[in-house]
Amino acid sequence: MKNPFEKTTRMINEYAKPALEFLRVLDDEDMKLQALRVESLVERLEDLTEAASNPEKRVALFEFGLTPQLFYVFDCLPLCMETFPMRFTATQKQVVHEFLDAAESSGLPSDVCSTDRFLVGAALSGEFPKNAFFVTCSGPCDGTRIAYPIMQKALEVPTLFLELPSTYERESARWYGQQIRKELIPFLEEVTGKKFDGDRFREIIEESNRAYELMLDVYDTYTTTPMPVPATLRGFPWEMFLAAAGHPRATKSIQTFHAEVMRRLKEGIPNPIEEKHRVIWGHVPPTFDPLFFDWMEKELKVSMVMHMLSGSAILRPIDTTSVETMFEGYAWQGLDMTMSLMRFDSRKILEYTMKLYHQYRCDSVIMTQHVGCNSICGAGGIMRRYFQREGIPALFLEMDYNDDRIVSSDTLKNQIEEFFSTI
Repeated sequence: MKNPFEKTTRMINEYAKPALEFLRVLDDEDMKLQALRVESLVERLEDLTEAASNPEKRVALFEFGLTPQLFYVFDCLPLCMETFPMRFTATQKQVVHEFLDAAESSGLPSDVCSTDRFLVGAALSGEFPKNAFFVTCSGPCDGTRIAYPIMQKALEVPTLFLELPSTYERESARWYGQQIRKELIPFLEEVTGKKFDGDRFREIIEESNRAYELMLDVYDTYTTTPMPVPATLRGFPWEMFLAAAGHPRATKSIQTFHAEVMRRLKEGIPNPIEEKHRVIWGHVPPTFDPLFFDWMEKELKVSMVMHMLSGSAILRPIDTTSVETMFEGYAWQGLDMTMSLMRFDSRKILEYTMKLYHQYRCDSVIMTQHVGCNSICGAGGIMRRYFQREGIPALFLEMDYNDDRIVSSDTLKNQIEEFFSTI
């Protein structure tokens, strides 16, 4: 068994920290924001690697469908598992291939989502610590329901399985919040030896609300033309919120980003990109190419406004009036987190996509048909017919967003270039 987070530590020291030092010396406003992003990542991952070797700490490995605030109440170090592969896809592809191969060698079928295969391979390779625990949900897909029981057996750590509602109404959030209160709270009390503190929960929720308000402001600015930051930076507030909502450091990072965006709108946007098209990218982007959307902006003058992994702030901050309203709001935020949305039926996915399409004044859609994602691939035909009927130019791309061996970045670029040459 290897040391926990061995690959993660190597990635921090060999890639993230040198990149941070390089970005810090550049006299470029966008690169300063990139430095903020990398610095935030390094801080979070170093917290995790340090906690992994501390028997007094607990590492919370949680899934989409939850947000970090509740884990901070119990002094746990949270890691949203579905974001973990992305730490490597753009920097150390050999680690991605190694973990995928480890999962398949153990018998996991190759048609399971690569995110889940990566996580299983990481667990089997000893990347996760023994002082960790899993909290997972019944959604969004079959892959998660396959992966987490395997990881639980491999690591022999405490695991809680939560049931996600299949609808998206206030009553669904209320029901899910009650389940979190009845099942997740006792689970956390048992694994940490700490009692739930309602006042502490309110304090952390209020901290995350400050960040959420700032994020709402930032996302509202993406309706402008040109947009205040390049596409590679637009998801940063959501990325920070999903990773560390409720932590003062996350709020500070989002606040810094917010201040820079507002300054640019007031004083002028540096090196604005000419926009010929504004596209909503449905589902997941090719995370293995960090400059993919820069290429779209510079070469094709196509601005990618939003994709599912950069999220969209569509809720109000959590109501802290009572414990009940806090759990309901916390539950709804979890249900709004990225891939949790994939539990919807096709009609709801289309409604969500079109809401963003109109909100951000887009003129075209790109839909990823991610290999291994039965939900989005199964909805492809329905979505094609809908876009055709509405007269919306739409491109459907088959790829694996973690693994460039399936479809390369160059192949995707050729398809996108051809698409935009016809509209």
